Amino acid sequence: MTGRPHGPLVVLHDHLDGGVRPGTILDLAVAAGIAPPCDDAASLGKWLTITPGMDFQRAFSRFDLVISVMQTREALRRVAREAAEDLRADGVAYAETRFAPLAHTLGGLCGDEVTETVAAGLSEIADDSFGVGLIACARRERTPSESVATARLAASHVGGALVGFDLAGGEVGHPASEHGEALDIAAAAGLGITVHAGEMDGVHQVVDVLDTCDPGRIGHGWRLIDDCEVADGRIVALGPTATRVRDRGIPLEICLTSNACLGRPVQTHPVRMLFDAGFRITLNPDDRTITTTSSSRENDLAASLHGFTRAELSAVNERAALSVFGSDALRASLAAHVVDGWGVSPSRLVHMARRDVWQVARSGGTYMPEEWGRDGFIHLSALHQVLSPANAIFRGATDLVALVLDAHMIADAVVWEHGTGTLETFPHLYSALPTDAVLAEVDLSPSADGSFLLPSALVSAVRR
Repeated sequence: MTGRPHGPLVVLHDHLDGGVRPGTILDLAVAAGIAPPCDDAASLGKWLTITPGMDFQRAFSRFDLVISVMQTREALRRVAREAAEDLRADGVAYAETRFAPLAHTLGGLCGDEVTETVAAGLSEIADDSFGVGLIACARRERTPSESVATARLAASHVGGALVGFDLAGGEVGHPASEHGEALDIAAAAGLGITVHAGEMDGVHQVVDVLDTCDPGRIGHGWRLIDDCEVADGRIVALGPTATRVRDRGIPLEICLTSNACLGRPVQTHPVRMLFDAGFRITLNPDDRTITTTSSSRENDLAASLHGFTRAELSAVNERAALSVFGSDALRASLAAHVVDGWGVSPSRLVHMARRDVWQVARSGGTYMPEEWGRDGFIHLSALHQVLSPANAIFRGATDLVALVLDAHMIADAVVWEHGTGTLETFPHLYSALPTDAVLAEVDLSPSADGSFLLPSALVSAVRR
């Protein structure tokens, strides 16, 4: 994947203060009369970078310097404009960037002025090829009353650039339930809800989020792997919390490099296992300057270290497009733009059938399932889409077979359109299936709770 041009990228998890250019920080520090720790941008960039093993408090003190220079209209507008410039230059078609508006009121600005100024800076770069939304952050380690104030501020800006509300900050000792009132206020105002959870602390923090609110997304969430049974590098069973997240289709805002900076090496990150188990994975930079990464680099890392194919990365970005906090029209148009821009479709598709029906079809040379007569179409999936219909439609079935199809042999009969019950765009077959288009047959057996996971034989057959 590395070195090949990307299709359009969609970013869901990007912190404004974590992506400020080092040179800009120097300029703003001089203007504010603040002495920076380094005198040149290159040295400051190194100082700002969080590295594995760094003490948590020391690591996050980097943000203190950045926030201290973001206390005027001029500084906020410049930082926002440059963030949009950098994201667009990286191939991002749409981004949601987040910030804590009340952290920028130390110089005399009010929360409304801060929010309007940041939105104005972002809008300077927005055009037909690039868009950006704004998410307001509250912080777990701050008081619940401050979170409520942030939520009310965010609610007053619904309908403009501000589209979401996030609960960020240190998880340890600060459960999301302490900030339930703020989350309720934001949700009632129509803001999208995302919560950092399962990043610095365990699965119990994800449980607390699910019990406190109805999150549209979960920030990070990689520690859900601790609620999964893993064998031979694959998830073979889901615990109760992992099941709740996967079956509800809650997108995970995965940030590989950021997690590595806090101690989870990218090479051992469970992103591949979570993806193969049917979790809705998205890839994000988190803090571009503080962790020295970008959205394109995160996609490259997923490809080079976890084997994500171009078709899978297209699907990851499509899922991100369909998970943005905006209108249905925005999500649909953005998803279509992503799919068109990546220009890939799987060469192999999967159809799930009852084994007895398939056995009858094999003797006749063509496969025309009874669903055709009832529904007028038969649904096909790419590998990353198999588990959605499997768990929604066939959960608990014990006589299923996954048929791996050569998409080129059935191309004339396939129409791509939005599926039902899931977010992705699915192909549908509008004529009989020739049995010689089937390249492999793989049993789909449910786990003890009736849910399905991808068997390794199916993965191998599709990726071969």
